[in-house]
Amino acid sequence: MSLRSFAVRSLAVTCCLVLLALARPALAAGPAGAPKTAARAAPTTDTEPAAPAEADSAPAEVPDAPPKLEAKDDATVPDAEAGSSPVELPGKTYYGVGLRYRAIIVPKFMMNLFGDGGRTVLAHGIGPELTIRKNAFEYGFSTWFASYAMDPTPFKSKSDTADAWELVESKIKVLYVTADFLWSHDLAPEFAFNYGLGAGLGFVWGDLKRQQAYSPGASGNDNTGEGYLPCPGPTASQGGPANCAQGKHYDYNEPNWANGGSKPIVFPWLVLQTGLRWKPHRNFIARFDAGFGTSGFFLGLGADYGL
Repeated sequence: MSLRSFAVRSLAVTCCLVLLALARPALAAGPAGAPKTAARAAPTTDTEPAAPAEADSAPAEVPDAPPKLEAKDDATVPDAEAGSSPVELPGKTYYGVGLRYRAIIVPKFMMNLFGDGGRTVLAHGIGPELTIRKNAFEYGFSTWFASYAMDPTPFKSKSDTADAWELVESKIKVLYVTADFLWSHDLAPEFAFNYGLGAGLGFVWGDLKRQQAYSPGASGNDNTGEGYLPCPGPTASQGGPANCAQGKHYDYNEPNWANGGSKPIVFPWLVLQTGLRWKPHRNFIARFDAGFGTSGFFLGLGADYGL
């Protein structure tokens, strides 16, 4: 073999070895273009499907108690906590509707400011009311009826003599429209001490009868009119009692101011008052009231349903 032939063969063997070395990594990687993740290919139809996750198949547990609701706003939280509690929250307005009763005591000494005689009169009043309350201050609005009935009672002017005694009978009625303004001082969550004032007007109607009276003798008191009897008429000229003369009042109905009489058309209601307030439940309020004013003393009760 010549030197030239040996060199050519050596070169050919060397090229084959180089090509083999270059082709070996490619063969290990597989055919060209095949993805490297072929080993992770999806299972064939013969392969069983994977079992669903345990969290997906397990039924949701039912809670033993309903979860606590979140408050929609700050105002609903105290309302929910209060429930039927009588506690009143600061800044919140409370309304109530109900009835009130008034026992009005017109004392004899008040009548004696204007004349002699008279008696203590108890007048009863009743009517609906509306209350509005906020921050321990309360407005109370009411329209109520009162009857100032009085049996025949001796009465005369302070400047008149004994022959001027008359028996006065009242069937006066008044429709009051009033407002109360009350502050409260809490003694306990259910109890409070009230104090304040009331104002309004009363519209007056009804009869005020006057009848001339005379003394039957020793049983009649000329200073107080006690024991005096009604005159049957102007009988003095017929031998009757001297007090029963002409020009006196016999079955006389006193006219009102509009007709020149002394019976009022309207009468003011002005009082200072105090009392106790009891609220055992947020929907029930009771009051005891007491006061003094233009009509005398009064004692009262009130019962309201809280709205």
